[in-house]
Amino acid sequence: MIATAAKVLPPGFAAELERLAAQPVNQLSAIREFVADPGLPSWAVDTIQQILNDEDHLAEIAHQSFAHPNGFDSIPLENSHPSHRVRLHVWWPEAPLLTEDIHNHAWSFGSRLLSGALNFQTYRQSDEGSPYLHYPWQLGGSFAYDNSAVTTVKLAPVLNATFAENTYYTFDLTELHRVAPVKTQRPVSTLVIIGSWQRDGSDVYTEKPRHGEGYRPLKNPYPPRKLAERLRRYLDSL
Repeated sequence: MIATAAKVLPPGFAAELERLAAQPVNQLSAIREFVADPGLPSWAVDTIQQILNDEDHLAEIAHQSFAHPNGFDSIPLENSHPSHRVRLHVWWPEAPLLTEDIHNHAWSFGSRLLSGALNFQTYRQSDEGSPYLHYPWQLGGSFAYDNSAVTTVKLAPVLNATFAENTYYTFDLTELHRVAPVKTQRPVSTLVIIGSWQRDGSDVYTEKPRHGEGYRPLKNPYPPRKLAERLRRYLDSL
């Protein structure tokens, strides 16, 4: 089964994102208004509680939930609509602290920190920067780096900041960034709303060669019972 828009986003907002799918700038503006809403944290808690009370929806989510290689749980509350997706990202306090590769996306997105804090870095190409290997990545296929197209580019930092709880932000698909949780005894979590696909891949930049490696390891979905335990633990931590 596939999660539907009506199960997560308010129907009117979902319809607006659908209408604006061909206008990425306006769609991103609508997403920003949504993540800026002061009531969003309470809405997120209510939504998760409703999912825990809906076995079918929980099963749909569990089938697509996994421990992301960048160190957080990726829980797609809605992951099939052509104009948008909704994800809960949770960094658990006991998880190892990983350094993400610098990257951008195939879509623009908005995010709000529901708990904890994130270290946030953005980059731009600059002759004054440090050298990185640029791996273009295409969606689908083997999820492998396209080693035949690897080049070396120089990137310089633009922003190096800590985003506190309740901070919200939006990025278009070209923004190069990476994040890391600020470790405490509480989970760090974000609600992410992803706009419509605008291209068939993204860009990844690494300090060390990744020739021959896959961009993403195999995803092992959480069984519904395990996901429910993690969601309840998350709600208890808030």
